[in-house]
Amino acid sequence: MIKKIIIILILVFISSILSVCIGSVFISPKEIICILIYKVSSIELININKINSDIINIRLQHSILSLFVGASLSMTGVVIQSILRNTLASAYNLGISSGAGLGAALLIVINISFNQYFFIGVSMIFAFITILFILFISKKIDKYMSSNSIILAGIVISLFLSSVMSFLSYMFPKYSNKIILWQLGSLFVRNKIDILIIIVMTLIFLLILMKYSSVLDIMTFGDETSLSLGVDVKKMRIFFILISSFITAVLVAFTGVIGFVDLVSPHIARKIFGAKHIIVFPASALIGGLLLNVSDIFSRIIVQGSNIPIGIVTAVIGAPFFLYIFISNKNNGM
Repeated sequence: MIKKIIIILILVFISSILSVCIGSVFISPKEIICILIYKVSSIELININKINSDIINIRLQHSILSLFVGASLSMTGVVIQSILRNTLASAYNLGISSGAGLGAALLIVINISFNQYFFIGVSMIFAFITILFILFISKKIDKYMSSNSIILAGIVISLFLSSVMSFLSYMFPKYSNKIILWQLGSLFVRNKIDILIIIVMTLIFLLILMKYSSVLDIMTFGDETSLSLGVDVKKMRIFFILISSFITAVLVAFTGVIGFVDLVSPHIARKIFGAKHIIVFPASALIGGLLLNVSDIFSRIIVQGSNIPIGIVTAVIGAPFFLYIFISNKNNGM
């Protein structure tokens, strides 16, 4: 167990270094270290290249952001897969991300100068409205709001919201590029406060989930067993869906819609570390950060001189993985 965690930590560290090194301009690790030392202590070990210094600042922000965004997305994936007892479930394919994205898309179409935090508020409202619709539809399908009914309702809402965003792109061609880019995700942030908000939010989210890890362990055994052990399944399921929706909405407001990380990372974490949530949560967070960091690197080097939206890269990785999980579940009779 310890060896596996150390290996993942080493991989995260290596990916972070490569993330700062690699791009349209390659910067050696030695130069990066010297520039960082200069920024911290004003000790100039080499002649500082101002352009490279600025590039390092941008890439370092990208690397930190990708680690924590990936971690948060992964943890929402663990929560949703656990409470619905389905490895194919995630905030992305349940429509929560699309709901938050629709709120941001409407603000883009309105074209009024809003600050980033207003985007967060609107994204949160739309994410919560989306999840309320999902819960309402699932209750109509099944009064006990079983996992399958929530997943079915989520897929329906997700398809509907995607069509609404496509409609907005069609009706407002002036803003179609912005809407499409928002749907594809980006790790560009305007200031360090935004990064700090995401870091703090991720750490608080992790602490909350660690506190309730034993409850999630029980819920994976099914509704009847959970009720017999004193867990109010319906109440806890709604609590976990709402907190996951909140995290998803904040991330979408800052980075746009980034899919499949919340699907892939929890599955890998469980394969390596087993099913205990007190271990799966931090492990999945590390794997999610690693996956998004690597995706960010590929987004810079696939097309020379251009940054491909990171959502495209994660979809290329995630879609085949989704198919693999689906086939595996079918073969296992799930």
